[in-house]
Amino acid sequence: MFNTLKNINWRKVFYILTWCISVTGLLVLMSFINAKKKGLDCKNIKIIVPGTQAFVSQTDVYGIIEGNNGALVGKPLKYLPFQDIEDKLRLNPFIKEVRVFSEMDGTVNVKIEQREAVLRVINNVGNDFYIDGSGVKFPISKLYAPHIIVANGNIAERFDGKQDTMASKTVKDLFKVATFLTTDSLWNSQVEQLYVNEEHDIEIVPRVGNQKIILGDADSVEKKFEKLLVFYKQIVPKAGWGTYKTVNLKFSNQIVCEKADSIIKKENDNKQHINTH
Repeated sequence: MFNTLKNINWRKVFYILTWCISVTGLLVLMSFINAKKKGLDCKNIKIIVPGTQAFVSQTDVYGIIEGNNGALVGKPLKYLPFQDIEDKLRLNPFIKEVRVFSEMDGTVNVKIEQREAVLRVINNVGNDFYIDGSGVKFPISKLYAPHIIVANGNIAERFDGKQDTMASKTVKDLFKVATFLTTDSLWNSQVEQLYVNEEHDIEIVPRVGNQKIILGDADSVEKKFEKLLVFYKQIVPKAGWGTYKTVNLKFSNQIVCEKADSIIKKENDNKQHINTH
């Protein structure tokens, strides 16, 4: 028997017992807290809406809650339909996720995760919508418009007003480019708009310069912007801002530039001037 006791891993037994006591204590504490909460009335509502955009306000959230459930303050916590409140708030297209819970002092917390738009799309019939960071489409707001990239042109994808995922390759490519721009402060400040031309190539509308910059699709988008940086740093300083009207980044390992009509005319005039002498 002595040898049997000697062979027992007492350290392991101690850890197991400690763990069991801790779990039991936690369960008892939670039971005590829940029992105390059931006897409390709602003293206050605390609405938390973090984020850099403002599609949803505390007033909006409070209005939805009161419109569906009446005033919560003064009602016993045990009678408050937390799950129903969450479900009603999730019906708002600008709310991505919500959690409702109470505290020991009777405060009801409503924590909102609102949708954060990365791209606004205006399709070829004038129907516009946002796309959030998860690639979900949601409607525009009449009260708030974030300062983000706008894409328009030959975009056929429609939006019926309900939350939906992207369907077409064109919109998925636009989303990929817009997402890249949000991670790069240089290009995010330089690119004003995205445009889909008749060949369904994505064009960049820059804030500085009047060149037509053809990106093509969103494949190798990082490398294409690296080539555009080469154009700005190496070609423009030598040739001048007005030399080229088109910069095509579609092709691998090369930049195809088309000269402006005024430059071509000037070169032709110079040739004729030389020939007459």
